Amino acid sequence: MSSKQPDTGRLVEPCEAYLVTPPLREASSFVGLLDHALTVLPVAAVRLRLADTSPGTMKQTILDIRQVMDRHDAALMLDGFPELVRETGCDGAHVGAEDVAAARKILGDSFQLGAACDFSRDLAMLAGEKGADYVAFGPFGAQPETDGLALLTWWREMMELPVVAAYSPASETAGLLPDETLRTLAGTADFLALGITGDGEGFDALWQTPEKFLPLFA
Repeated sequence: MSSKQPDTGRLVEPCEAYLVTPPLREASSFVGLLDHALTVLPVAAVRLRLADTSPGTMKQTILDIRQVMDRHDAALMLDGFPELVRETGCDGAHVGAEDVAAARKILGDSFQLGAACDFSRDLAMLAGEKGADYVAFGPFGAQPETDGLALLTWWREMMELPVVAAYSPASETAGLLPDETLRTLAGTADFLALGITGDGEGFDALWQTPEKFLPLFA
């Protein structure tokens, strides 16, 4: 992921996409959708979520996804499993804020590390102190929480560490495109995370028709 440095009080750089996969047991049924989304959208990173399978199957899924990623200028981040990053050639890992220190110890200084911070300023600041390269707030739903948006705005304006706004619509609205909500998040954060619904399944509107989301990143 690029390391954006916001100007205090001004949002001068356009938001970039940060894609989040549904939990994958294997890659074959998903690589076409991923390749299309990477071709259509300005994607900074893809966070790969792995289903609970055998270590060998997980590694093969990572390698298969990497073949797609190698054709595009985007970072491949593992959701958890920092111990697999170096072994499989990923760019980094995404972990909970409380796990940043342990993950950084495993990854060393050569790999990127992101932190999921819910809607907590304290967790985000702790993650930054422990070595995170970016923090993620959310997930935001169909209607952004006022306090969450205020935190997102404050962080983008006051802190140097890049911030991701994670958007996960309720499953019953997964076929809809709430433009106002997404425009608000894209206009506030450095990166907008899209790809899963509130129940962790694939956000079909994004994966089937990524071109509909392109105006968010103009």
